[in-house]
Amino acid sequence: MNIMMNITGLRSILRYSSKRLLLNRRWTLVVLLTLLVAFVMGYAAYEGEGLAADGSAMLDLLVLSFLLPVISMIYGASLIRNDIDDRSITPVITAPLDRRVSYLGYYVTLVLAAAVILLLVNLVGWSSYFLQTAIDGDAVNILLSYSAVLVLGVAVYSSLFLALGVVLKQPIYVGLIYAFVWEGFVGSVPGAISHYTLMHQLKVIASSLLNEGSLMGVTGDASGAFLALAVVTVALLVLGAVAFREKEVP
Repeated sequence: MNIMMNITGLRSILRYSSKRLLLNRRWTLVVLLTLLVAFVMGYAAYEGEGLAADGSAMLDLLVLSFLLPVISMIYGASLIRNDIDDRSITPVITAPLDRRVSYLGYYVTLVLAAAVILLLVNLVGWSSYFLQTAIDGDAVNILLSYSAVLVLGVAVYSSLFLALGVVLKQPIYVGLIYAFVWEGFVGSVPGAISHYTLMHQLKVIASSLLNEGSLMGVTGDASGAFLALAVVTVALLVLGAVAFREKEVP
């Protein structure tokens, strides 16, 4: 009985949180960012030599390194926090459903939404570049490799930023510092310290999948990187779910 009730409740949370994301005005920002990626990728293909390696490097810079943490932060940090601030979360926390199950529903919705957004941006950017150059085996490999790493990255970053949205009252500011200072700046610093960023682990996995591009120079054990990201994701999910269960909402 409890299992069926949890499944039913999980479906309700998925519908509720999906509606909140779909009605969010941030779609305007997403469209603008997508157009920006399309323009930059198209311009690079037009003015450059049209090498597959260059297209891969541009997708790394624009989509993987920049938009992945930013989109995950924008949607993840605000999903539950906005519901808490405007009191619309009351039906969720008063329902006869374990809050940890509700939290899982929020997480699944967030991952699906952010993954769809980033996959579309990746496809648009890839098309803008490779439709002007050549769609060969290397081009297809680039599309599929970045798509796989983006989905994995969304799962990891969403677990982090969703938890921040529960614990902190102003998660966006902390999220911005984390995304740009730790993942962006520290992640680009030569040396071992950059290996402790989530982005580095994602790039290690990407380097094992790609045939072309600057990420080919990233060294590391892809299996170890995947395991590390999986452990971090599960740990953050557990911490976030426990924090949500114990959260006192006025």
